[in-house]
Amino acid sequence: MPRSAGRWATRDDYITYLESYAEGYRFDIRLGVDVTRIERAEHRRWVVHTSDGDILADHVVVATGHEHAPWTPDWVGRNTFTPPLLHVAGIRRASDLAGQRVLLVGAGNSGVEFAEQLVAAHVAELWISVRTPPTILPLKIAGIPLQPIGVALRWLPERWRDVAATRVARHAFGDLTKYGLAAPRHGPYRRLRTSGVTAAIDRGFVEHLKAGRLQIVSEIDHLRDAVTVLRDGKTLRPDVVVTATGYRPALEPMVGQLGVLDNDGRPNTGPNGSPTAAPGLWFIGHRPSLDGSLRQHPAEARRIAAAISCAPTTRGLLVRERNPVQARPPPPARDADAGRSPLGGSGPRTCQCLRLTS
Repeated sequence: MPRSAGRWATRDDYITYLESYAEGYRFDIRLGVDVTRIERAEHRRWVVHTSDGDILADHVVVATGHEHAPWTPDWVGRNTFTPPLLHVAGIRRASDLAGQRVLLVGAGNSGVEFAEQLVAAHVAELWISVRTPPTILPLKIAGIPLQPIGVALRWLPERWRDVAATRVARHAFGDLTKYGLAAPRHGPYRRLRTSGVTAAIDRGFVEHLKAGRLQIVSEIDHLRDAVTVLRDGKTLRPDVVVTATGYRPALEPMVGQLGVLDNDGRPNTGPNGSPTAAPGLWFIGHRPSLDGSLRQHPAEARRIAAAISCAPTTRGLLVRERNPVQARPPPPARDADAGRSPLGGSGPRTCQCLRLTS
C-alpha cells in the first residue's frame, strides 16, 4: 500500500491498490470463472476443472481465504422461522435495518464491528446473542496501532501473549461482566490457535454497551415461528435476525478428495504452504493471525514463490476468491512496474489468475 493511504487505509484506497497492482504486472486475470475441482494429472501436473474448461498446470496456488463461505447454525425451527434470517456477509448497508428490532448473533470481530454500525444506523433495539465471550482489544494503545505491538510480541510464548492481551483489554475497558460480557475463559492467542476465531477490535462497541445502546443476551436455543427462544429460557421477538457466526473455507468440493485438509476443513500444509501429500499444490491466506492477515500474506507469498522457483515450472495457476466489492475500471499500468515480478525475478513463465464466482 502506498504511504499516501495513511495509517488506516480506506476501502477505496485498497481497491485502487489492488487494481493498479494487477494492471502494472499484467496478470492474465479471468473474471467470473468458477473453479469446481482440482485433480492430479499425469507427469506430476495438475488439472483444474473450471466453468471455462480444464487448465493444466505444474503448480496451483489456492488463495480463496479462510473466510470464503458464510456459515449459520442450523437451529431447530429455522425452516419455519418467519422473520428474515440473514448472514452479516449478505448485508450491504447497516442503514437498511434502521428502525427495526435486530437480534445480532455472535460477538466475534465481525459481530462487534457490525453492532457499531447498527447503533449508528439507529435501529430501534439491538440485542447481541453471545455464546462464548470474546476478547475485545482497543484499536490503539497509547496512540500506537495494535498490530505492530502484536508483531513485537509474536516471539513470546503463547501464554505470555495471552496474559498481555488480557491485561490490555482489562486496562482499556474494565470489567464488562455487569454489562453481560463475562471475562473469556481463554486468551485470544489460544482461542485463535484452537478455533480459528480472532479477537474483536473495538471502534465504539464498548462505549455503546456501557451506554445501554445494545444489550447482551444468551445464546439461541431454538426458533419458534416469530419467537427466538434463548438458552436461559427468555424469549425475543426481533424484526430480523442477523448472524455474525463466522465463515468456513469450503475447500472440500475443490480439493477434499486429495487428503490435504484437516478435520476442520483447513489446509494441512507445511511451513512453505504446500501439503506434503500434494507437491505443486499451494495454499495461501488460510491461517488467520492477530498480527494482521494482510501483513502475513507477502511473507507467505515469498516462501511459495521461492519454492516454486526451485522447481522446473512452465505454467502456474492462482485460484482466488471473488472480489466482494464491485471494481472500477483499472488505472493505467506504471511502466516502471510492467513485467516485473512483485517478489523479484521473473517467476513462472505463465501465470493465470481465476476469480471464483461462488
